[in-house]
Amino acid sequence: MKKFGIVGIAGFVAKKHLNCIKKMNGSLIAAYDKHDNVGFIDRDYPRANFFKKEDQFFSYIKKEKIDYLIICSPTHMHFRHIIRGLKAGVNIIVEKPPLLNSKNLTKISLYEKRFKKKCHCIFQLRVNKKIINLKKKIERQKNKKFEIEIFYNTFRGDWYFKSWKNDKKLSGGLAVNIGIHFFDILLWIFGTVKLFKLYKSTHNEVKGLITFEKAKANWLLSTKKLSKKSFKDSFVRYMTVNGKKFNFDKFEDLHHENYKKIIYENKFHISEFINTIKFIEKLKK
Repeated sequence: MKKFGIVGIAGFVAKKHLNCIKKMNGSLIAAYDKHDNVGFIDRDYPRANFFKKEDQFFSYIKKEKIDYLIICSPTHMHFRHIIRGLKAGVNIIVEKPPLLNSKNLTKISLYEKRFKKKCHCIFQLRVNKKIINLKKKIERQKNKKFEIEIFYNTFRGDWYFKSWKNDKKLSGGLAVNIGIHFFDILLWIFGTVKLFKLYKSTHNEVKGLITFEKAKANWLLSTKKLSKKSFKDSFVRYMTVNGKKFNFDKFEDLHHENYKKIIYENKFHISEFINTIKFIEKLKK
């Protein structure tokens, strides 16, 4: 049975990780957050130790020798928590985006070697079967050019624009915060970016163009309320490939597949995402 700890347990994404721990027949040993609205952990992990002080948490996981530290803290804190976890002698599973600065990869690599542990990332679209099949199909068509269109609207209320997620220094900005999935798969499939243009950037909408050797991708990301009828009508996501609509099935249920790749196959190491992390630096400007 693998033993886990979580940083940022009060955040919404942590619940997906708790579900993964359960599916992996693991055990939550310790959790840390400065907020204490975490009563939901009692359902499956009533014996988990909870900490509101970061130093106490990291001292505890070092002593307990847990297997994996899951990092769900705000993006600007990821690097610090990765380093502290590695120094505590623990493997890391970090939510996306893992880093806002590619230079930090060098220090992470040094600490991995020093403490003989690894840092892994969550990028669930890379385990989406349709995305995998699309990648294989495109790789087979070596001389063909592709036109990509991405539209992603996920409504966010006033709270979002007053939170850390709306601060570029803390989250990387709107394009990074809600678009990282899509940029990662584009880079994974098409490789090196030849040209990047940003056409529009406001507090609730970002629009741009990415050109690759084999593809041109127009994208628009938005947090606008598209419909007065219902909340659900303002959640729209699609991608077209040469005019053909491409649906993302099971978009929300792929964390477990990520976990299996990480724990059973030692995949999704942070070094696999160097192009994505470097691209984040373009989006932040």
